[in-house]
Amino acid sequence: MEIVRAYTGRKKQRLSTVEYESCQKKYDNAIECVFLKPAWSDSWLYSEDEADFTLTHPGKKSEEPRHISSKKRHSKVVDMIAKNLKSGNIEKAKDQHEGDYYRAFKRFSEWTPELQSLSVKLLGDKACADPELYNYLGMKAETFFPSSEMLMTATKLYTKVDECAQATPALALSKYVQNSRFRLGLLSVMQNDCATADAVFTKLSKAVVSDYSSRAFYWKAFCAKSDSKKQVEYLSNYEELFKMNPLGFHTLSMNHGMSPLSDNLLKPIDPIIQLRAKKNGALNLSLNAWIGVLEDLDHMGETGVVRKLLLPIKNNPEYLNNLEPGVRLYLSSFAFRAKDTISLFRILDSVFRTQSEYVVDSTMKLFYPIKHLDIIESEVKRVNPFLITALVRQESAFQEEAHSRVGAVGLMQLMPSTARLMKRGVTRTQLFRAETNLKIGIKYYEMLVERYKGDVELALAAYNAGPEVVDQWQKRYPMKNKLLFLDLIPYSETRNYVALIGRNYFWYSKLYADQLKGTGIAQTTPMVFEALVQ
Repeated sequence: MEIVRAYTGRKKQRLSTVEYESCQKKYDNAIECVFLKPAWSDSWLYSEDEADFTLTHPGKKSEEPRHISSKKRHSKVVDMIAKNLKSGNIEKAKDQHEGDYYRAFKRFSEWTPELQSLSVKLLGDKACADPELYNYLGMKAETFFPSSEMLMTATKLYTKVDECAQATPALALSKYVQNSRFRLGLLSVMQNDCATADAVFTKLSKAVVSDYSSRAFYWKAFCAKSDSKKQVEYLSNYEELFKMNPLGFHTLSMNHGMSPLSDNLLKPIDPIIQLRAKKNGALNLSLNAWIGVLEDLDHMGETGVVRKLLLPIKNNPEYLNNLEPGVRLYLSSFAFRAKDTISLFRILDSVFRTQSEYVVDSTMKLFYPIKHLDIIESEVKRVNPFLITALVRQESAFQEEAHSRVGAVGLMQLMPSTARLMKRGVTRTQLFRAETNLKIGIKYYEMLVERYKGDVELALAAYNAGPEVVDQWQKRYPMKNKLLFLDLIPYSETRNYVALIGRNYFWYSKLYADQLKGTGIAQTTPMVFEALVQ
Protein backbone atom coordinates (compact mmCIF):
# COMPACT_ATOMS: atom_id res chain seq x y z
CA MET A 1 0.00 0.00 0.00
CA GLU A 2 1.13 3.54 -0.71
CA ILE A 3 0.49 4.42 2.92
CA VAL A 4 3.02 1.83 4.04
CA ARG A 5 5.65 2.87 1.50
CA ALA A 6 5.30 6.48 2.66
CA TYR A 7 6.28 5.35 6.11
CA THR A 8 8.87 2.64 5.46
CA GLY A 9 10.93 4.65 2.97
CA ARG A 10 14.25 5.81 4.42
CA LYS A 11 13.30 9.47 4.19
CA LYS A 12 9.85 8.75 5.62
CA GLN A 13 8.09 10.88 2.99
CA ARG A 14 5.23 12.90 4.47
CA LEU A 15 1.92 13.58 2.77
CA SER A 16 -0.32 16.56 3.36
CA THR A 17 -2.93 17.09 6.05
CA VAL A 18 -5.58 17.15 3.27
CA GLU A 19 -4.55 13.65 2.21
CA TYR A 20 -4.58 12.54 5.85
CA GLU A 21 -8.14 13.81 6.29
CA SER A 22 -9.13 12.16 3.01
CA CYS A 23 -7.75 8.85 4.30
CA GLN A 24 -9.65 9.22 7.56
CA LYS A 25 -12.87 9.85 5.65
CA LYS A 26 -12.30 7.05 3.15
CA TYR A 27 -11.44 4.43 5.73
CA ASP A 28 -13.63 5.59 8.61
CA ASN A 29 -10.76 6.81 10.83
CA ALA A 30 -8.61 3.75 10.10
CA ILE A 31 -5.54 3.45 12.26
CA GLU A 32 -3.04 3.26 9.35
CA CYS A 33 -3.87 6.84 8.35
CA VAL A 34 -1.48 7.85 11.11
CA PHE A 35 1.30 7.40 8.52
CA LEU A 36 -0.02 10.40 6.60
CA LYS A 37 -0.10 12.86 9.50
CA PRO A 38 2.80 15.31 9.06
CA ALA A 39 3.03 16.67 12.57
CA TRP A 40 2.70 13.98 15.17
CA SER A 41 2.92 10.48 13.68
CA ASP A 42 6.66 10.09 14.34
CA SER A 43 6.26 10.96 18.01
CA TRP A 44 3.40 8.46 18.32
CA LEU A 45 5.23 5.70 16.50
CA TYR A 46 8.48 6.08 18.40
CA SER A 47 7.36 7.18 21.87
CA GLU A 48 5.72 3.96 23.03
CA ASP A 49 7.87 1.38 24.80
CA GLU A 50 6.43 -2.09 24.46
CA ALA A 51 8.45 -3.34 27.41
CA ASP A 52 6.33 -1.18 29.70
CA PHE A 53 3.29 -3.27 28.89
CA THR A 54 3.58 -6.29 31.16
CA LEU A 55 0.82 -8.70 32.04
CA THR A 56 1.42 -8.03 35.71
CA HIS A 57 0.91 -4.29 35.34
CA PRO A 58 -1.48 -3.90 32.38
CA GLY A 59 -2.78 -0.53 33.51
CA LYS A 60 -5.49 -1.84 35.81
CA LYS A 61 -6.52 0.45 38.60
CA SER A 62 -6.09 -0.97 42.06
CA GLU A 63 -8.54 -0.09 44.79
CA GLU A 64 -5.51 1.29 46.63
CA PRO A 65 -3.68 4.00 44.62
CA ARG A 66 0.07 3.48 44.44
CA HIS A 67 1.55 6.81 43.33
CA ILE A 68 0.82 10.51 43.19
CA SER A 69 2.26 13.39 41.20
CA SER A 70 3.66 16.60 42.64
CA LYS A 71 4.09 14.92 46.01
CA LYS A 72 4.92 17.98 48.11
CA ARG A 73 1.96 19.98 46.85
CA HIS A 74 -0.29 16.99 46.99
CA SER A 75 0.73 16.10 50.53
CA LYS A 76 -0.72 19.38 51.75
CA VAL A 77 -4.03 18.61 50.02
CA VAL A 78 -4.17 15.16 51.62
CA ASP A 79 -3.34 16.68 55.01
CA MET A 80 -6.26 19.07 54.58
CA ILE A 81 -8.61 16.20 53.66
CA ALA A 82 -7.52 14.25 56.74
CA LYS A 83 -8.12 17.33 58.89
CA ASN A 84 -11.61 17.75 57.40
CA LEU A 85 -12.46 14.09 58.02
CA LYS A 86 -11.39 14.40 61.66
CA SER A 87 -13.84 17.27 62.07
CA GLY A 88 -16.64 15.45 60.24
CA ASN A 89 -16.47 17.72 57.19
CA ILE A 90 -17.17 15.58 54.12
CA GLU A 91 -16.99 18.37 51.55
CA LYS A 92 -14.27 17.78 49.00
CA ALA A 93 -11.13 19.87 49.41
CA LYS A 94 -9.85 22.20 46.75
CA ASP A 95 -7.62 20.38 44.23
CA GLN A 96 -8.69 17.01 45.63
CA HIS A 97 -7.85 14.12 43.30
CA GLU A 98 -9.26 10.65 42.91
CA GLY A 99 -7.68 8.37 45.53
CA ASP A 100 -7.01 11.17 47.98
CA TYR A 101 -9.55 9.77 50.45
CA TYR A 102 -7.47 6.61 50.59
CA ARG A 103 -4.29 8.61 51.16
CA ALA A 104 -6.01 10.68 53.85
CA PHE A 105 -7.13 7.56 55.71
CA LYS A 106 -3.52 6.37 55.69
CA ARG A 107 -2.88 9.20 58.13
CA PHE A 108 -4.90 7.24 60.74
CA SER A 109 -2.99 4.39 62.38
CA GLU A 110 -5.96 3.51 64.62
CA TRP A 111 -9.74 3.51 64.41
CA THR A 112 -10.03 6.80 66.26
CA PRO A 113 -13.16 8.35 67.81
CA GLU A 114 -13.12 10.77 64.88
CA LEU A 115 -13.36 7.90 62.38
CA GLN A 116 -16.14 6.31 64.42
CA SER A 117 -18.05 9.60 64.43
CA LEU A 118 -17.50 9.97 60.70
CA SER A 119 -18.90 6.49 60.00
CA VAL A 120 -21.94 7.15 62.20
CA LYS A 121 -22.57 10.42 60.37
CA LEU A 122 -22.26 8.84 56.93
CA LEU A 123 -24.52 5.93 57.86
CA GLY A 124 -27.11 8.21 59.45
CA ASP A 125 -27.42 10.73 56.63
CA LYS A 126 -30.42 10.22 54.38
CA ALA A 127 -28.51 11.79 51.53
CA CYS A 128 -25.65 9.85 49.96
CA ALA A 129 -22.10 11.12 50.14
CA ASP A 130 -19.42 10.36 47.55
CA PRO A 131 -19.20 6.55 47.02
CA GLU A 132 -15.42 6.88 47.05
CA LEU A 133 -15.56 8.12 50.65
CA TYR A 134 -17.75 5.23 51.83
CA ASN A 135 -15.59 2.74 49.93
CA TYR A 136 -12.27 3.81 51.42
CA LEU A 137 -13.69 4.23 54.92
CA GLY A 138 -15.02 0.67 54.66
CA MET A 139 -11.63 -0.57 53.51
CA LYS A 140 -10.02 1.33 56.37
CA ALA A 141 -12.33 -0.52 58.77
CA GLU A 142 -11.17 -3.80 57.21
CA THR A 143 -7.59 -3.07 58.23
CA PHE A 144 -8.72 -3.66 61.83
CA PHE A 145 -10.22 -7.10 61.14
CA PRO A 146 -10.82 -9.67 62.55
CA SER A 147 -12.57 -7.34 65.03
CA SER A 148 -16.28 -8.21 64.90
CA GLU A 149 -17.12 -4.55 65.53
CA MET A 150 -15.05 -3.47 62.53
CA LEU A 151 -16.62 -6.23 60.43
CA MET A 152 -20.05 -4.81 61.26
CA THR A 153 -18.91 -1.26 60.46
CA ALA A 154 -17.41 -2.21 57.08
CA THR A 155 -20.51 -4.24 56.19
CA LYS A 156 -22.80 -1.30 57.01
CA LEU A 157 -20.70 1.15 54.97
CA TYR A 158 -20.71 -1.12 51.92
CA THR A 159 -24.45 -1.71 52.38
CA LYS A 160 -24.98 2.06 52.38
CA VAL A 161 -23.18 2.33 49.03
CA ASP A 162 -25.37 -0.45 47.63
CA GLU A 163 -28.52 1.34 48.82
CA CYS A 164 -27.33 4.65 47.35
CA ALA A 165 -26.73 2.96 43.98
CA GLN A 166 -30.21 1.44 44.07
CA ALA A 167 -31.71 4.86 44.78
CA THR A 168 -29.57 6.50 42.06
CA PRO A 169 -29.00 3.91 39.29
CA ALA A 170 -26.42 6.11 37.55
CA LEU A 171 -24.08 5.49 40.50
CA ALA A 172 -23.97 1.77 39.66
CA LEU A 173 -21.34 2.53 37.01
CA SER A 174 -18.94 3.92 39.61
CA LYS A 175 -15.94 1.67 40.23
CA TYR A 176 -16.29 2.49 43.94
CA VAL A 177 -19.85 1.17 43.93
CA GLN A 178 -18.61 -1.93 42.10
CA ASN A 179 -15.84 -2.50 44.63
CA SER A 180 -18.09 -1.84 47.62
CA ARG A 181 -20.65 -4.34 46.33
CA PHE A 182 -17.91 -6.87 45.67
CA ARG A 183 -16.58 -6.57 49.20
CA LEU A 184 -20.08 -6.58 50.70
CA GLY A 185 -20.81 -9.84 48.90
CA LEU A 186 -17.56 -11.44 50.09
CA LEU A 187 -18.06 -10.29 53.68
CA SER A 188 -21.60 -11.72 53.54
CA VAL A 189 -20.22 -15.09 52.41
CA MET A 190 -17.68 -14.87 55.22
CA GLN A 191 -20.57 -14.40 57.68
CA ASN A 192 -22.56 -17.29 56.12
CA ASP A 193 -25.19 -14.82 54.87
CA CYS A 194 -25.72 -16.21 51.39
CA ALA A 195 -29.08 -14.45 51.00
CA THR A 196 -27.43 -11.02 51.12
CA ALA A 197 -24.45 -12.26 49.11
CA ASP A 198 -26.65 -13.60 46.33
CA ALA A 199 -28.64 -10.35 46.09
CA VAL A 200 -25.47 -8.25 45.88
CA PHE A 201 -23.66 -10.55 43.46
CA THR A 202 -26.74 -10.64 41.21
CA LYS A 203 -26.36 -6.88 40.71
CA LEU A 204 -22.62 -7.25 40.26
CA SER A 205 -22.96 -10.07 37.73
CA LYS A 206 -24.67 -7.62 35.39
CA ALA A 207 -21.78 -5.18 35.58
CA VAL A 208 -19.56 -4.43 32.62
CA VAL A 209 -16.43 -4.94 34.75
CA SER A 210 -15.58 -8.57 34.07
CA ASP A 211 -13.14 -8.80 36.99
CA TYR A 212 -16.10 -8.43 39.33
CA SER A 213 -18.86 -9.99 37.24
CA SER A 214 -17.14 -13.34 36.62
CA ARG A 215 -16.32 -13.66 40.31
CA ALA A 216 -19.92 -12.72 41.11
CA PHE A 217 -21.17 -15.74 39.13
CA TYR A 218 -18.72 -17.96 41.01
CA TRP A 219 -19.95 -16.88 44.43
CA LYS A 220 -23.60 -17.07 43.35
CA ALA A 221 -22.93 -20.64 42.24
CA PHE A 222 -21.02 -21.32 45.48
CA CYS A 223 -23.99 -20.24 47.60
CA ALA A 224 -26.53 -22.11 45.46
CA LYS A 225 -24.45 -25.31 45.48
CA SER A 226 -24.80 -25.65 49.24
CA ASP A 227 -28.62 -25.57 48.98
CA SER A 228 -30.19 -28.76 47.62
CA LYS A 229 -33.23 -26.74 46.50
CA LYS A 230 -31.14 -24.46 44.29
CA GLN A 231 -29.36 -26.90 42.00
CA VAL A 232 -30.94 -25.40 38.89
CA GLU A 233 -29.72 -21.97 39.99
CA TYR A 234 -26.26 -23.43 40.67
CA LEU A 235 -26.01 -24.89 37.16
CA SER A 236 -27.24 -21.65 35.61
CA ASN A 237 -24.61 -19.59 37.43
CA TYR A 238 -21.88 -22.09 36.61
CA GLU A 239 -22.80 -21.95 32.93
CA GLU A 240 -22.56 -18.15 32.98
CA LEU A 241 -19.19 -18.35 34.72
CA PHE A 242 -17.94 -20.84 32.12
CA LYS A 243 -19.16 -18.67 29.23
CA MET A 244 -17.47 -15.60 30.67
CA ASN A 245 -14.14 -17.22 31.57
CA PRO A 246 -13.86 -20.83 30.37
CA LEU A 247 -10.14 -21.17 31.17
CA GLY A 248 -10.22 -19.17 34.41
CA PHE A 249 -9.12 -19.95 37.95
CA HIS A 250 -12.63 -19.62 39.41
CA THR A 251 -14.05 -21.88 36.71
CA LEU A 252 -11.39 -24.47 37.51
CA SER A 253 -12.13 -24.11 41.23
CA MET A 254 -15.83 -24.78 40.68
CA ASN A 255 -14.73 -28.00 38.93
CA HIS A 256 -12.37 -28.92 41.82
CA GLY A 257 -9.27 -28.24 39.75
CA MET A 258 -10.47 -29.80 36.50
CA SER A 259 -11.74 -28.50 33.16
CA PRO A 260 -14.17 -30.00 30.64
CA LEU A 261 -12.00 -28.38 27.94
CA SER A 262 -9.02 -30.62 28.74
CA ASP A 263 -10.36 -33.24 26.32
CA ASN A 264 -10.20 -30.68 23.50
CA LEU A 265 -6.42 -30.82 23.67
CA LEU A 266 -6.51 -34.42 22.45
CA LYS A 267 -8.59 -33.64 19.34
CA PRO A 268 -6.79 -33.00 16.01
CA ILE A 269 -8.76 -29.84 15.27
CA ASP A 270 -7.51 -26.59 13.73
CA PRO A 271 -9.81 -23.57 14.08
CA ILE A 272 -10.98 -21.59 11.05
CA ILE A 273 -9.08 -18.37 10.34
CA GLN A 274 -10.89 -15.43 8.72
CA LEU A 275 -8.76 -13.05 6.63
CA ARG A 276 -11.12 -10.08 6.47
CA ALA A 277 -13.58 -8.49 8.89
CA LYS A 278 -17.24 -7.87 8.23
CA LYS A 279 -19.71 -5.40 9.67
CA ASN A 280 -23.45 -5.94 9.30
CA GLY A 281 -22.78 -8.53 6.59
CA ALA A 282 -20.53 -6.25 4.49
CA LEU A 283 -16.75 -5.88 4.50
CA ASN A 284 -15.49 -3.53 7.21
CA LEU A 285 -13.36 -1.08 5.23
CA SER A 286 -11.73 0.54 8.24
CA LEU A 287 -10.57 -2.64 9.95
CA ASN A 288 -9.64 -4.36 6.71
CA ALA A 289 -7.47 -1.42 5.67
CA TRP A 290 -5.66 -1.86 9.00
CA ILE A 291 -5.29 -5.60 8.37
CA GLY A 292 -3.97 -4.85 4.88
CA VAL A 293 -1.25 -2.63 6.31
CA LEU A 294 -0.30 -5.36 8.79
CA GLU A 295 -0.02 -7.85 5.91
CA ASP A 296 2.29 -5.56 3.92
CA LEU A 297 4.47 -4.73 6.90
CA ASP A 298 4.65 -8.39 7.91
CA HIS A 299 5.64 -9.36 4.36
CA MET A 300 8.41 -6.74 4.36
CA GLY A 301 9.71 -7.96 7.72
CA GLU A 302 8.94 -4.65 9.47
CA THR A 303 8.24 -6.41 12.77
CA GLY A 304 8.87 -3.30 14.85
CA VAL A 305 6.17 -1.37 13.02
CA VAL A 306 3.82 -4.36 13.24
CA ARG A 307 4.18 -4.20 17.01
CA LYS A 308 3.37 -0.48 16.89
CA LEU A 309 0.21 -1.07 14.89
CA LEU A 310 -0.88 -3.66 17.44
CA LEU A 311 -0.63 -1.10 20.25
CA PRO A 312 -4.41 -0.47 20.34
CA ILE A 313 -4.80 -4.06 21.50
CA LYS A 314 -2.39 -3.42 24.38
CA ASN A 315 -3.82 -0.07 25.33
CA ASN A 316 -7.45 -1.03 24.90
CA PRO A 317 -8.19 -4.78 24.63
CA GLU A 318 -11.88 -3.94 24.04
CA TYR A 319 -10.75 -2.88 20.55
CA LEU A 320 -10.91 -6.59 19.70
CA ASN A 321 -14.66 -6.69 20.30
CA ASN A 322 -15.16 -5.28 16.80
CA LEU A 323 -13.53 -8.33 15.22
CA GLU A 324 -14.84 -11.81 14.55
CA PRO A 325 -12.98 -14.65 16.36
CA GLY A 326 -11.50 -15.93 13.08
CA VAL A 327 -10.10 -12.48 12.28
CA ARG A 328 -8.58 -12.26 15.75
CA LEU A 329 -6.83 -15.56 15.16
CA TYR A 330 -5.44 -14.14 11.91
CA LEU A 331 -4.13 -11.11 13.81
CA SER A 332 -2.49 -13.43 16.33
CA SER A 333 -0.29 -14.77 13.50
CA PHE A 334 1.17 -11.27 12.97
CA ALA A 335 1.77 -10.86 16.70
CA PHE A 336 3.46 -14.28 16.82
CA ARG A 337 5.85 -13.52 13.94
CA ALA A 338 6.59 -10.06 15.37
CA LYS A 339 7.39 -11.73 18.73
CA ASP A 340 4.80 -9.48 20.36
CA THR A 341 3.76 -11.92 23.06
CA ILE A 342 1.58 -9.49 25.00
CA SER A 343 -0.60 -8.72 21.96
CA LEU A 344 -0.62 -12.43 21.12
CA PHE A 345 -1.87 -13.35 24.60
CA ARG A 346 -4.53 -10.65 24.65
CA ILE A 347 -5.84 -11.57 21.22
CA LEU A 348 -6.12 -15.26 22.07
CA ASP A 349 -7.62 -14.52 25.49
CA SER A 350 -10.39 -12.52 23.80
CA VAL A 351 -11.07 -15.47 21.49
CA PHE A 352 -11.17 -18.11 24.21
CA ARG A 353 -13.49 -16.04 26.40
CA THR A 354 -16.23 -16.11 23.78
CA GLN A 355 -15.42 -19.16 21.67
CA SER A 356 -14.39 -22.09 23.86
CA GLU A 357 -14.42 -24.37 20.78
CA TYR A 358 -11.22 -22.59 19.71
CA VAL A 359 -9.48 -24.08 22.76
CA VAL A 360 -7.44 -26.77 20.99
CA ASP A 361 -3.86 -27.97 21.25
CA SER A 362 -2.44 -25.70 18.54
CA THR A 363 -4.00 -22.45 19.79
CA MET A 364 -3.34 -23.24 23.45
CA LYS A 365 0.35 -23.83 22.79
CA LEU A 366 0.49 -20.36 21.24
CA PHE A 367 -1.27 -19.02 24.32
CA TYR A 368 1.01 -20.96 26.66
CA PRO A 369 4.45 -21.13 25.03
CA ILE A 370 7.42 -22.87 26.65
CA LYS A 371 10.65 -20.89 26.94
CA HIS A 372 13.79 -21.27 29.04
CA LEU A 373 12.48 -24.54 30.49
CA ASP A 374 16.00 -26.01 30.57
CA ILE A 375 17.28 -23.16 32.77
CA ILE A 376 14.22 -23.32 35.01
CA GLU A 377 14.53 -27.09 35.46
CA SER A 378 18.18 -26.76 36.43
CA GLU A 379 17.44 -24.11 39.08
CA VAL A 380 14.24 -25.23 40.86
CA LYS A 381 14.55 -27.19 44.08
CA ARG A 382 11.17 -26.82 45.80
CA VAL A 383 8.59 -26.01 43.12
CA ASN A 384 7.47 -27.56 39.86
CA PRO A 385 9.13 -25.89 36.83
CA PHE A 386 5.74 -25.22 35.24
CA LEU A 387 4.85 -22.94 38.16
CA ILE A 388 7.89 -20.75 37.43
CA THR A 389 7.00 -20.83 33.72
CA ALA A 390 3.47 -19.71 34.63
CA LEU A 391 4.90 -16.90 36.75
CA VAL A 392 7.29 -15.72 34.02
CA ARG A 393 4.45 -15.69 31.50
CA GLN A 394 2.46 -13.41 33.78
CA GLU A 395 5.35 -11.16 34.80
CA SER A 396 7.03 -10.45 31.46
CA ALA A 397 5.34 -12.48 28.72
CA PHE A 398 8.82 -14.05 28.27
CA GLN A 399 10.37 -10.73 27.20
CA GLU A 400 13.92 -10.65 28.57
CA GLU A 401 14.14 -6.88 28.06
CA ALA A 402 10.89 -6.15 29.94
CA HIS A 403 10.99 -3.37 32.49
CA SER A 404 8.24 -1.69 34.46
CA ARG A 405 7.76 1.93 35.35
CA VAL A 406 8.57 1.17 38.99
CA GLY A 407 11.94 -0.36 38.10
CA ALA A 408 11.30 -4.13 37.96
CA VAL A 409 13.29 -5.79 35.19
CA GLY A 410 13.69 -8.98 33.21
CA LEU A 411 11.79 -12.23 32.90
CA MET A 412 10.70 -12.44 36.54
CA GLN A 413 10.39 -8.66 36.94
CA LEU A 414 12.86 -8.38 39.79
CA MET A 415 13.50 -5.15 41.61
CA PRO A 416 17.31 -4.65 41.65
CA SER A 417 17.23 -4.06 45.41
CA THR A 418 15.46 -7.39 45.97
CA ALA A 419 17.83 -9.17 43.59
CA ARG A 420 20.86 -7.88 45.52
CA LEU A 421 19.46 -9.48 48.68
CA MET A 422 19.70 -12.81 46.84
CA LYS A 423 23.04 -12.15 45.11
CA ARG A 424 25.32 -9.40 46.32
CA GLY A 425 26.66 -7.09 43.64
CA VAL A 426 24.30 -8.10 40.83
CA THR A 427 23.65 -5.17 38.50
CA ARG A 428 20.51 -4.03 36.76
CA THR A 429 22.09 -4.82 33.40
CA GLN A 430 22.83 -8.39 34.47
CA LEU A 431 19.16 -8.87 35.43
CA PHE A 432 18.19 -8.55 31.78
CA ARG A 433 20.03 -11.81 31.09
CA ALA A 434 17.65 -14.76 31.17
CA GLU A 435 19.87 -17.12 33.17
CA THR A 436 20.77 -14.54 35.83
CA ASN A 437 17.21 -13.29 36.23
CA LEU A 438 15.72 -16.77 36.46
CA LYS A 439 18.34 -18.03 38.89
CA ILE A 440 17.78 -15.13 41.31
CA GLY A 441 14.02 -14.98 40.81
CA ILE A 442 13.55 -18.69 41.44
CA LYS A 443 15.70 -18.51 44.55
CA TYR A 444 13.60 -15.61 45.87
CA TYR A 445 10.26 -17.27 45.09
CA GLU A 446 11.31 -20.56 46.67
CA MET A 447 12.38 -18.64 49.75
CA LEU A 448 8.83 -17.27 49.94
CA VAL A 449 7.38 -20.78 49.50
CA GLU A 450 9.50 -21.91 52.43
CA ARG A 451 8.41 -18.90 54.49
CA TYR A 452 4.74 -19.80 53.90
CA LYS A 453 5.32 -23.52 54.57
CA GLY A 454 4.66 -24.68 51.03
CA ASP A 455 1.62 -22.46 50.40
CA VAL A 456 2.22 -21.46 46.77
CA GLU A 457 -0.74 -19.06 46.68
CA LEU A 458 0.50 -16.99 49.63
CA ALA A 459 4.01 -17.08 48.17
CA LEU A 460 2.70 -15.71 44.85
CA ALA A 461 0.79 -12.95 46.64
CA ALA A 462 3.98 -12.07 48.54
CA TYR A 463 6.02 -12.09 45.32
CA ASN A 464 3.65 -9.48 43.91
CA ALA A 465 2.71 -7.36 46.93
CA GLY A 466 5.46 -8.11 49.48
CA PRO A 467 5.49 -10.57 52.40
CA GLU A 468 4.82 -7.95 55.07
CA VAL A 469 1.52 -7.01 53.42
CA VAL A 470 0.53 -10.67 52.98
CA ASP A 471 1.24 -11.29 56.68
CA GLN A 472 -1.21 -8.50 57.50
CA TRP A 473 -3.86 -10.01 55.21
CA GLN A 474 -3.46 -13.39 56.91
CA LYS A 475 -4.18 -11.82 60.29
CA ARG A 476 -7.03 -9.79 58.87
CA TYR A 477 -8.87 -12.62 57.12
CA PRO A 478 -8.35 -15.87 59.09
CA MET A 479 -10.45 -18.44 57.24
CA LYS A 480 -10.32 -21.94 55.79
CA ASN A 481 -11.80 -21.04 52.41
CA LYS A 482 -8.66 -20.15 50.43
CA LEU A 483 -10.46 -18.73 47.40
CA LEU A 484 -12.51 -16.44 49.65
CA PHE A 485 -9.25 -15.27 51.21
CA LEU A 486 -7.71 -14.64 47.78
CA ASP A 487 -10.73 -12.66 46.57
CA LEU A 488 -10.68 -10.57 49.76
CA ILE A 489 -7.14 -9.38 48.95
CA PRO A 490 -7.56 -5.58 48.77
CA TYR A 491 -5.18 -5.10 45.82
CA SER A 492 -6.96 -5.99 42.58
CA GLU A 493 -3.60 -6.47 40.90
CA THR A 494 -2.50 -9.06 43.45
CA ARG A 495 -5.71 -11.08 43.56
CA ASN A 496 -5.77 -11.20 39.75
CA TYR A 497 -2.07 -12.08 39.71
CA VAL A 498 -2.47 -15.16 41.92
CA ALA A 499 -5.56 -16.33 40.02
CA LEU A 500 -3.95 -15.90 36.61
CA ILE A 501 -0.76 -17.74 37.56
CA GLY A 502 -2.83 -20.54 39.08
CA ARG A 503 -4.74 -20.76 35.80
CA ASN A 504 -1.50 -20.68 33.80
CA TYR A 505 0.02 -23.45 35.89
CA PHE A 506 -2.98 -25.73 35.38
CA TRP A 507 -2.85 -25.40 31.60
CA TYR A 508 0.94 -25.69 31.35
CA SER A 509 0.69 -28.94 33.29
CA LYS A 510 -1.97 -30.23 30.89
CA LEU A 511 -0.24 -29.15 27.68
CA TYR A 512 3.32 -30.22 28.42
CA ALA A 513 3.01 -33.11 30.86
CA ASP A 514 5.70 -35.05 28.98
CA GLN A 515 8.17 -32.17 28.57
CA LEU A 516 10.00 -32.27 31.90
CA LYS A 517 13.32 -34.07 31.74
CA GLY A 518 14.36 -33.97 35.39
CA THR A 519 13.63 -36.65 37.97
CA GLY A 520 13.93 -34.60 41.15
CA ILE A 521 11.12 -33.91 43.59
CA ALA A 522 10.45 -30.46 42.10
CA GLN A 523 10.08 -31.88 38.59
CA THR A 524 7.90 -34.83 39.50
CA THR A 525 5.73 -33.32 42.22
CA PRO A 526 2.77 -31.16 41.13
CA MET A 527 2.09 -28.00 43.08
CA VAL A 528 -1.17 -27.83 45.02
CA PHE A 529 -3.31 -24.72 44.68
CA GLU A 530 -5.56 -25.10 47.69
CA ALA A 531 -8.20 -22.81 46.20
CA LEU A 532 -8.68 -25.24 43.32
CA VAL A 533 -9.15 -28.46 45.28
CA GLN A 534 -10.90 -27.43 48.50
